[in-house]
Amino acid sequence: MAIDFKATKVNNNMKPEEKPRYYAKAVTKGTVTLNRIIEDMCEESTLSKADVVAVVAGLSKHLLKNLQEGYTVKIDSLGTFSTSVKSPTVDNAEAVHSKDVSFSKINYLPEVRMLESFRAVSFQKVDTKEEAKVSKPRGRKPIRRK
Repeated sequence: MAIDFKATKVNNNMKPEEKPRYYAKAVTKGTVTLNRIIEDMCEESTLSKADVVAVVAGLSKHLLKNLQEGYTVKIDSLGTFSTSVKSPTVDNAEAVHSKDVSFSKINYLPEVRMLESFRAVSFQKVDTKEEAKVSKPRGRKPIRRK
């Protein structure tokens, strides 16, 4: 399997007379749903769909609970999850108050083994997204909002 990419043009707006430059940008082959992953896991094991759904739901619930309680969550072979907060900048530490702090995002840091597995990935250039081998996910169709 290869990751498809396309050449993407970038112009230097500060120097419009310069020739455009190009860089590689990954082209997605589509979206794989959780339902598809669950079905694939069931095919590769003796677990039922209900078993896998229960484990995923439990993992999601406890991951969220622990993040909300201020813990970093490390899941072996997957990675580490943590939260970030944001607040306005002020002149001194005493001026930083909890009322000014809000949630920013959930951070994800992949396990080293996961990152190292990408060393063996190959890449294939495509000119358009239509040339990418699009695999249609099984399961529910995504809801398209207008």
